[in-house]
Amino acid sequence: MTPNRIPPLTKTSTVNKQTVNLSPQLKLVEAEMALVEALLRSNLIDGNAYIEKLLEQIFISGGKRIRPLLAILVSKACFNSDLYFSRNHIIHASLAELIHTASLVHDDVIDNADLRRGKTTLNHAKSDKLAVLMGDLLFAQASVCLSRLMYPEIVGIYGQVLGDLCSGEIKQMLSAFNTDITLNQYIDKSIGKTASLFSAATTGGAIINQVSNHTLINLKQFGLNLGICFQIVDDLLDLIGNAKDLGKPLGNDLLNGVITAPAIFVLNQKDDTAQTLKALIENQSVTELANLEKARQIILNTDAINKTIKLADKYAKLSLANLDVLPDSQYKEALKQIVNQILSQVD
Repeated sequence: MTPNRIPPLTKTSTVNKQTVNLSPQLKLVEAEMALVEALLRSNLIDGNAYIEKLLEQIFISGGKRIRPLLAILVSKACFNSDLYFSRNHIIHASLAELIHTASLVHDDVIDNADLRRGKTTLNHAKSDKLAVLMGDLLFAQASVCLSRLMYPEIVGIYGQVLGDLCSGEIKQMLSAFNTDITLNQYIDKSIGKTASLFSAATTGGAIINQVSNHTLINLKQFGLNLGICFQIVDDLLDLIGNAKDLGKPLGNDLLNGVITAPAIFVLNQKDDTAQTLKALIENQSVTELANLEKARQIILNTDAINKTIKLADKYAKLSLANLDVLPDSQYKEALKQIVNQILSQVD
């Protein structure tokens, strides 16, 4: 049974939830992001009008475009004056978003999701078969972008990303309703599902710019640490956010048996509260509305929320430290602001 509405977070919570506003950062690279947007909506495979319409529907909701934004900002922040900002930087930024969007289309099929960002999913509006094919098409579009870049290092990175995405989904599927998952396993899964692509986005432009190996390593780690922080915050918002803003019911992860950091912190207590939550999850009682809300309230009434915020803050600080390798610039400052914006959603 899928819940239609979950009650909002209780007023006793001390968490100050905010919405990420990346407008200043997007404005800084407005021209470049416009080129990315145009490329995303282009049909790189053939001129089929129906496919073009479907691509428009997929990208019309926009999303935050955080991955291509990171790619462009990092490229600008580590720009080598002996080179020039080229079409390759735009293609690379688009590549990151194409892979992300393709994975979301497939995820919606796997999860039998009706909504994505508050809008009807392609699988719900059309069919699972068409959604799978469109996801495949987006991956094909990404392959076209990779071939146009002609950078073997970047091809290798994104090959690993695709493997990580699939591996992360398989791990999540196999661990559904499994209350024995550890925090380290959760972080590992978060790297596969999210942080690996963040890291690729913050690395590709640096490779094109021919930065030093030391800088490259730090920018790779910047994306990895930020991606982990992003996933932790996203998982936390699934419990304490606003269902309307999220475009999906609160507690959706628990509903699908996905055990995230807040639940892990409660389960690690090994007390009566932990046993109650454990039973609700293992018996799959959380698939019922009343029990889902009961499990959510159990988590909210412990210190698991604050522990999860501290965990996100840890990775946010690590990502900010990675940026020390960059010279001071408005682009470096914009990258710092993005880190703080992500964390501010729950801080």
